[in-house]
Amino acid sequence: MSLTTDDQVEIWALYNRYSHAIDSGDGPGFAACFTPDGHLDTGMGAQVGSEAISAFVDANQEVVPGLRHLAHNIVTDGDHERATGSAFLVAYDVTGGHKVLATGTYADELVKTDDGWRFTKRVFTAD
Repeated sequence: MSLTTDDQVEIWALYNRYSHAIDSGDGPGFAACFTPDGHLDTGMGAQVGSEAISAFVDANQEVVPGLRHLAHNIVTDGDHERATGSAFLVAYDVTGGHKVLATGTYADELVKTDDGWRFTKRVFTAD
């Protein structure tokens, strides 16, 4: 069975929660976008597990407090339990203007949990 429309909407909402949580400095909310053993690789070292993923947000806020993520052109495929996804990213620094800091691509693995869709693995590759 392929992804339903409800699955697609829930997954897209997850992508939005991810960006909103990291940009607003919400480490626990950011970690909640992943399974407890989730894997995040941003090209600056992998973060594995809720605690490491949450701490990543604090470190990110210290380096770039005005960071804004724009994930777009989201494509997903899978069934009602597991999915893969990809999205393009433009990351901006909004302190003192709108400077593009990075562009690249996310490659994602997702699973549907009792709490909804979550990332099990998310890898960012910069352009």
